[in-house]
Amino acid sequence: MKRLTLLLLLISTFCAAQITEDFSDGDLNTDPTWLGDTDNFIVNDDFQLQLNAPDAGSSFLYTELTLEDSVEWDIFFDMDFNPSSSNRLRLYLAIDNIDLAIANGYYLEIGEDGSEDAMKLFSQQGSSNTLLGTGTMAALANDPARARIRVKFAQGEWNIKADYEGGNLLVDDLLVMDNSVDITGNQFFGIECNYTSTRADKFFFDDLEIKTPKPDLDAPTLVEGILTDEQTALFSFDEILADDASSMALLSISPENITAADIIMPQPNQLIINFSEPLTSGIIYTVCLENVADLAGNISTEQCVELFVTVDPEPGDLFINEILFNPNTGGSDFVELINVSDKFISLDRVSIMNSQNEQVELIGSGIIMLGGEILAFTEDPDFVIEDYEPLTPENIIEQDLPAFNVDDGNVSLFVESAQGSELLDIFDYLDDFHFELIDDVKGVSLEKITPTAESNNANSWHSAAEQVRFATPGYANSNLLTAGGSSDMISLPLKTFSPNGDGMEDLFAIAFTLDQPGYLANVNIYDDRGQLVKILSNNVLLNTESFVYWNGVTEEGGLADIGIYVVLVELFNSAGDRQTLKESFVLADFLD
Repeated sequence: MKRLTLLLLLISTFCAAQITEDFSDGDLNTDPTWLGDTDNFIVNDDFQLQLNAPDAGSSFLYTELTLEDSVEWDIFFDMDFNPSSSNRLRLYLAIDNIDLAIANGYYLEIGEDGSEDAMKLFSQQGSSNTLLGTGTMAALANDPARARIRVKFAQGEWNIKADYEGGNLLVDDLLVMDNSVDITGNQFFGIECNYTSTRADKFFFDDLEIKTPKPDLDAPTLVEGILTDEQTALFSFDEILADDASSMALLSISPENITAADIIMPQPNQLIINFSEPLTSGIIYTVCLENVADLAGNISTEQCVELFVTVDPEPGDLFINEILFNPNTGGSDFVELINVSDKFISLDRVSIMNSQNEQVELIGSGIIMLGGEILAFTEDPDFVIEDYEPLTPENIIEQDLPAFNVDDGNVSLFVESAQGSELLDIFDYLDDFHFELIDDVKGVSLEKITPTAESNNANSWHSAAEQVRFATPGYANSNLLTAGGSSDMISLPLKTFSPNGDGMEDLFAIAFTLDQPGYLANVNIYDDRGQLVKILSNNVLLNTESFVYWNGVTEEGGLADIGIYVVLVELFNSAGDRQTLKESFVLADFLD
């Protein structure tokens, strides 16, 4: 009597012609209104409908709607177990009565004994149930058993498509003819779960849509384009493509004139493009496809994606660019890397190591460094950002690091390959490498003066400037020096410097651009009266591109006076080649 009264009440109310329900409103009371065993269902934190019954049993949830002579049902379900006759699901697509013992209509059933569980379509006329057709055998004999399905009914034809991974690639699964039950007008859509006590909360549902089907007038949309290797790209579309899509598709790629060697279709919604030649790392390619057809004959216009090749680093590509090994209290170390190449470098197989304690941490995590990019890695990005207020906080990456000693230690950079580990860079540091006149180096980083300089050389490093809060994680170093494009073997990038810690022209540098290795250099600083102030190098073997710098500190360990100074450089090799430079410059400001 209770169900009959409720049925009469529902019939007298407005009936929805279309239902769209993703449960994002968090309840079962509105748009649409669900009735039945509502106490046994919840909307969970993932905004899915979930069975949540107290014990074994059967629970039925339903809503009312009005159907026309053509209908389409879409729904996702997930049964977190292997279905059986004791734990099964029925989706009542359309029934004329909520008393399931006497209802007329159609339903799908999932769950049977054995290993051949499949989706089955039944018609029901009162107590008589007729199996109309069975989908892919064993497709739902899994744990979990899930699918996204689309059921279309028109002119007596039932067409069921399914994606048994729960995705959006729905392929034909069942096609039958039956119009023995009239489902037009007022009907009910229902979900019936039968379950044991251990499965009483293991049924999930989402993305329900019931509507009048419309003809497919939309061309396939490109949803993803990825490179699988330097000569192959995989393009995925939002629907199944025509059988001849691979022969109809047109490709264009810029900035270089590369064509398609061939196009194949590995999956119903995918195209693989094999390019006529490999793509080059360091170039962002715009790859466009057009004239891609779907099953309905809709043809796509031009759709483009940007693709680029990533490579593992080689020696000379990545350098250690800055390190903080004595952080402020409560803070975290950081190691900064710079990509000096024009390649797009993958860090998937790059590790940071402290060879003193043999601790190694793999970076990984799909991080890609573009040409010239600088990234700082730390276990506490929030602290580093708060402490140093970097210009590019997005370049501070959370990463486990080896433990670094505060007095002396090592940081090494390795890449793994099929041939084993390869050393990319190494730096054995001492806290003595810091600027002599900084009283407390806690929280002060060591910066590379020029990125490509030999890392394991004390002369390649300097304390970060005070004006940048003593560190520059994730952006250009405060003491960065460049040779300025000079073609001379010996040049002075600056004629005036001011070692005041403001991060601007704090170092006086002598740049060497040599035509061959094997040169040695003597570099001395004199005052304007000819008195020796500082010996910068004495028979030092140089790289072909390198710097020797002066930070304004004298041989006695004090800061030189403001004034005019002279640098004398003697450059020579074993073959007798020799060059000299004698030039004046200005020390313009004191260190505070």
